[in-house]
Order: sequence, then structure tokens, then C-alpha cells
Amino acid sequence: MRWNEGRTARVIAVSSGKGGVGKTNCSVNLSVALARAGKNVMLVDGDIGLANANILLGLNSPLTIADVIARQCGLADVIVAGPSGVKIVPGHNGSGITANLGRKEKRRLADVFRPYAATLDYLILDTGTGVAPESLRLTSLSDMVMIVLSAEPTAFMDAYTLTKVLALDHGITSAAVVTNMVDDEGRGRELFRHFREVVSRFLPTELLYLGSVPRDDHVRQSVLRKQCCLEAFPRSHASLAFGEIAGALAQLDPGLRETGDRFFGMEALHGAR
Repeated sequence: MRWNEGRTARVIAVSSGKGGVGKTNCSVNLSVALARAGKNVMLVDGDIGLANANILLGLNSPLTIADVIARQCGLADVIVAGPSGVKIVPGHNGSGITANLGRKEKRRLADVFRPYAATLDYLILDTGTGVAPESLRLTSLSDMVMIVLSAEPTAFMDAYTLTKVLALDHGITSAAVVTNMVDDEGRGRELFRHFREVVSRFLPTELLYLGSVPRDDHVRQSVLRKQCCLEAFPRSHASLAFGEIAGALAQLDPGLRETGDRFFGMEALHGAR
């Protein structure tokens, strides 16, 4: 029996080398764009200590994933309904969902998420920035890593460092890239080509271009409104770009990998270690 038998959920980890590149905005808007395309989507806020996906959407929740880990409630009690039916799992500021977790707590997480493995189309993980071990452990439990890249030199180098650590320490040698806050699609493709060229010189990593999000003041305005850009300004340039990226991801249809099985603890069901 295959480990992923019965699993439909693709686990997509959205990561970045540093803060300030719009990772969480990309996670939120990509989730909503996929839901608008008819997909069943769950967004899990796994940003260690800086959980804010629900805050960007103006959603208040008295319960977080930390309460699930502490067995104070079930996952269904924590889920908040987001735009277009996206299921939001709020993170916990201060400890995140993987920081300092023991084996029993990690198994608890796998157990509570497993029932959703056969009902979701996508589980989007908004992971922490940088190369903190806790964030990378969560990132490695995915079917596909999506790196959010901006043209800022420090962001570029930090994204390279992230790609390097994922490849050399976690065996993740393929990733998708979204360029964010670029002048236009052409500049976005140029930025991706430069990043791929640098990575290919030194790392065994294959990079795939998913698309670009232009610099658009509507994104900032939507944050102030506590709405996602797709909801507040559906015809803005950024919103249209998020829709195109969601379409590219759906067309790509990333396969189910054993790493994604480990997120749901499915390998444990069949005796693997």
C-alpha cells in the first residue's frame, strides 16, 4: 500500500529568505485565488513566533494551533472561515507550531491534520522566514516549496541561503519561485533567471518559475483594511497576478511526495520510520 493512498491534499510550503518580501501576503492571496478557482484550501499559519495570516484578514480567533497541541480542543474548533471558503488555522504568537515540540506533540499535529488529507486539494503552509531550524523542519514536510523572492539585494542573498540550506541539509532540490514587488512581468522573469543562474552554479537545485506579482499600492491598502488584496481590490494588478499564479500552480499539479506524507503522519500508518 502506498503511503499517500487516499491523500488528495498537496502540501505547499511558502517560504522566504528574509522578512519584508511579502511572503504572508502571497500565502493568503494564493490560498484565496485557489479557492476562487474551485479548490478546497486550508491555510496553516506556521510562522514561528510571528503568526499573522489571520490578522491580515481581520479574523480574530480565541483559539490557535497551540490549543490543539495542548489538547484543549480539536482542529475543527480552531479553524476560522476565510474569504471564498478558505479554512484558516491561526498560528500562535510566541511559540509557533513546531518550536520546542517533542515527539508526542509532533505526532499530535499529524493526527489532527490527517483527516483533512483526503478532503483538501491544497494545504498552504505559511512558514517562517530565514533558516531557523524550526521553520525549515516545517518547510521540509511539504510536497513543494514555493520561495517568495524580491529584487532587494539582501533578500536575494537570503533566498539563496535558504535554497542552499534546504538542499544540503534537508535534501530539497526542487522549488518553485514567485517574484514579488517587481516593476512588471518582464522584470520578474529577469530576476528569476538571474536567481536560477546563481543557484545552478553552486547547488543541485532545480527551480521553476510560477509567476510575478507587481509592485501595487493596493496590496498595502488591503492590509490597512484587514482584507486580502483579492477581496478588497479584485481587479488590481496584484490580484490578477495572484490569480495567474494560482492557475499556474493548479496546472503544474505538484505530485504527492513522501515528505508531504510525513506532514500528515501517513508513513507511520504503514510502519515506516
